[in-house]
Amino acid sequence: MKKYAIILLIMIAIGVALAVQNVTQTQRLDQTVFLQTTESIRNLQSLDKNLSVLLNQSRFSAGFDHEQLLDTNYEISEEFDNLRFDALFEEIEGSPELSAAVQRFEEQFVTREEQLEDYISANTKIAEGLQKINSLDAAITDIPEIGRVNSEIYRLTISNSSGADAEAMLLPLAQLQFDAEAELSPSISLFREAAADIFGNHEAATTNFNSLIQKNTGPLLDQIETEYTAYHNQAIGGSNQFRNALIVYGFVLLGTLIFFGYQIRKNYVSLEQQVADRTAEIARAYVDLQESQEQLIQSEKMASLGEMVAGVAHEINTPLGYVSSNLETLNLNLKDLGQVLDGVQDLLMEVKSGQRDKKQVSTKILETLRTYQRVEAGEIFSESEQLLGDGAYGLSEISKLVISLKDFARLDRQTSEQIDVHNCIESSLTIASNHIKENNVQVVKDFSALPKISCVPSKLNQLFLNTITNACQAMSENGGTLTISTSEAVDQEVDSIQINIKDQGIGMDELTLQKMFDPFFTSKEIGEGTGLGMSIAYKIVTAHGGTIRAESALGEGTEIIITLPVAKQDEVAG
Repeated sequence: MKKYAIILLIMIAIGVALAVQNVTQTQRLDQTVFLQTTESIRNLQSLDKNLSVLLNQSRFSAGFDHEQLLDTNYEISEEFDNLRFDALFEEIEGSPELSAAVQRFEEQFVTREEQLEDYISANTKIAEGLQKINSLDAAITDIPEIGRVNSEIYRLTISNSSGADAEAMLLPLAQLQFDAEAELSPSISLFREAAADIFGNHEAATTNFNSLIQKNTGPLLDQIETEYTAYHNQAIGGSNQFRNALIVYGFVLLGTLIFFGYQIRKNYVSLEQQVADRTAEIARAYVDLQESQEQLIQSEKMASLGEMVAGVAHEINTPLGYVSSNLETLNLNLKDLGQVLDGVQDLLMEVKSGQRDKKQVSTKILETLRTYQRVEAGEIFSESEQLLGDGAYGLSEISKLVISLKDFARLDRQTSEQIDVHNCIESSLTIASNHIKENNVQVVKDFSALPKISCVPSKLNQLFLNTITNACQAMSENGGTLTISTSEAVDQEVDSIQINIKDQGIGMDELTLQKMFDPFFTSKEIGEGTGLGMSIAYKIVTAHGGTIRAESALGEGTEIIITLPVAKQDEVAG
């Protein structure tokens, strides 16, 4: 081991010497100047792009401030002068390629500056003409001659194509102005002047605009940056030689360390094997623990599903029972009405008979009336209408339960989406209605207007069901009021909503309150719960980026406070 330490110390001394030489060589280069110069070039590139954006925004824009173009162009001029006369003065002298790149940009900039002034002059007149036209009375736009000119102006403002013969387009307006009524004549005259300005300046504005857009200043700035970087890289070539020496040294040192590591590993093979075996045992135990936890969580979910289905079945049985009873009564009523209809049918056949007997007809009428009175047909109709109404109500109640069950499960919507949290609460209350009735619980809802939130609805339904079920079970002895209120959360870093679920149950002591969200912790009797209900609720809330806490005292009930962010979370765990 001693010889290994001596070799390692020698290698370290060599590395320190190379590092000192590299630092000394690197310090000879002014990195601050390089960064400032690069930043100046980047500023020029940014300003050049901004000028192109402003040019596109200014095109035939009635409300555009052309001073922005002049200001941006002046900023480019100032930045370019600082670059070539200050930051790059020495580099330009020492690099013909960099000097040529700067000169090419300067030539393009001077040409663009002249064309920019011409473009602003023409485009300003067009913009003023458009403002005049927009300010005119809308009534004159219904005149065909003005409509044609207006259409041509619109075509010119959305394309770079040349316009029609302006003189031919405006000539009819002179006659129109002469023939127009006194109140329209000034508007037509103003329209004609504005159109003349637009047509007269369109070609100059379009030509200069196209030329300005096609100026190749961006690549020229890129070329300046490339040449400057090449010049700088050449200047630091000497430093790179020491850096390469350090890299070679690093590989040699790495090889040496690998050799040392191999030798050391040979001495501790047995120890590594023991560590590996112990690690494997711990890993297997961890996997087994995870599997057991997943099985328990699945058991909790299946138990909740069983209770939920039993509750829904119980709620469906009541309306289904009186729907069935109403159908049986309707069947009897239809049989009685059938007797009346049979008598009416016989009477009609007798009346339609060619050799009808008046006495026989009178007899049939009396029999039909007696049958009508005997079965109380009028009351049957009234009773049947009521039975149908009750049946429809019962079926609607069953439909609501089925829809609530579907919305609660949302098996077809396991991804995050925008929902109203009140819908989740209502769905969970419907599914938990059997628990609510069995425990004599009164539900009070105090909902505020809330924005929709981004969440996995099925997970939120499970959260609310677990919380509501726990609250109902806490009030199993004496019943009570379950108050659910919603509001926008305050004192939160992001926009959030808050849900308060407060019961009048037995409450919890401090120890139970601290452990209520721990997995497998339960205050119920053995066999009555797995202790995963509130643990799963905690996992759902935290996966959505929210918080959940409880406030409780023995004999005073419990309040669960849940906050959920409004904005979409990047990841919602299952």
